[in-house]
Amino acid sequence: MKTVFTRKRLAMGFAVLGIGLMGVDLMITRSVFIHVGEIMALSIFSFVLAIVLERDPKRRQ
Repeated sequence: MKTVFTRKRLAMGFAVLGIGLMGVDLMITRSVFIHVGEIMALSIFSFVLAIVLERDPKRRQ
């Protein structure tokens, strides 16, 4: 039986979460230049986690 939560699916989930949090931030502030600090930090953290999960561990040589 295959696992449901593969690295690629988790990475995609965190990327979608990051985009969603950016959307919420834009809806709350209604400005691209003004951000709610906590939401923006969570969004950036989600994107970084998605990038880390997307990396192939076998590439290290």
